[in-house]
Amino acid sequence: VLDGLGLGQAHLVGLSYGGGIAQAAAVSHPERVASLSLLATTDYPFDSFESRARAGQTEGMAAQVVPSLTRWFTPAGLAEGGWGVRYAREKVLRANPADWAAAWRAFKGMDVRGRLAGFVAPTLVLAGEYDASTTPEIMAGIASRIPGSHFRQLPATPHMQTLERPELVAGALDAFLPAEHAGAQR
Repeated sequence: VLDGLGLGQAHLVGLSYGGGIAQAAAVSHPERVASLSLLATTDYPFDSFESRARAGQTEGMAAQVVPSLTRWFTPAGLAEGGWGVRYAREKVLRANPADWAAAWRAFKGMDVRGRLAGFVAPTLVLAGEYDASTTPEIMAGIASRIPGSHFRQLPATPHMQTLERPELVAGALDAFLPAEHAGAQR
């Protein structure tokens, strides 16, 4: 993608599954990463990934709505039922069970723990205080394995940081990303 756009580097930001992809890209091509922001993710697979894959295949996607949304949002966010909750619910319902299972199984095979120990680009590790999936402790562990990284915990923020607390995420990214890349280049 970078080559196609004529870009040498990019500022990578990955949330949840996307954070795993961003880390894998940083491991494979560190010279292409100007900065790395990891939001509510993991650097190693969880045992629960396989059970989530099987559940989507055997129970269908409607049965995945409640367990997914209760992991992703705060009780208050769910009760309010704002745009982020509605968006996430619709995406889960419309997911193809085979694709859902394949995605969880692919993520199950992703383990980059310790492989960013020599990574030198600026790195932000952003945890949500109320994240039940990738807890602040898990995120602090990622930060501890990337020397020089910046760890930040967002108050009252769940796993789906960008859908329930987008203003906090935007503020954290704005404070982190280099000022020389302001405006349209971000």
